[in-house]
Amino acid sequence: MSEPTPPSPDEEVNKQVNQPAEPPPARKSWKEGLPSIEASSDAHAEDKPSRHIGRWALILLATLVVGFGAAYFALALPAQQELNQAKTDLAAAQEKLEAAETELATTSRDLNQTSSELAAAQYGLALARVQANVAYARASLVSRDLLTARQEVSAAVSNLQSLLPFIKDKEISAALSDRMDVIDKAVYTNSSEALEELRILSENLLRLED
Repeated sequence: MSEPTPPSPDEEVNKQVNQPAEPPPARKSWKEGLPSIEASSDAHAEDKPSRHIGRWALILLATLVVGFGAAYFALALPAQQELNQAKTDLAAAQEKLEAAETELATTSRDLNQTSSELAAAQYGLALARVQANVAYARASLVSRDLLTARQEVSAAVSNLQSLLPFIKDKEISAALSDRMDVIDKAVYTNSSEALEELRILSENLLRLED
């Protein structure tokens, strides 16, 4: 068999010229080197709710802190100051009350003592007046000055009425009053009886000094 005739150089050239040129390799897009936008968008979409929740939580916490501080300065602080002032005023009032009670007790004690002293002085004065009347009446009867004796007996009757309220013993009061009535009648009718009754009355009055 005859061997095939190899192509001539001209045929090779024409074949290469007529052969369609291979397209150049496609250039990679700049986007191919970056992460997928969709994947990044999904990640951002997943992070947004958590970021919003954290942000709102911080805002809420800050609002609560500010509100608490405002409430404290607007309500609690003035109330505390008012309470402290009330406690101070109460302590001062308590001190004044205790001082007033002490002063009242002292004044009452002094007043009671003064009242007792006053009553004793009034009693002593009334007793002394009756004793003086009785002494003058006795002296007048001894000297036969009946007019003066009757005047002194009349004064003794009046002064005895001032003395009797100070005498707590009712029997003594009654006895003195009865004896004075006897003297008041006897000084006009029987000088000797009046003189004797005046002597006894003088002794009775002396016992009232104890």
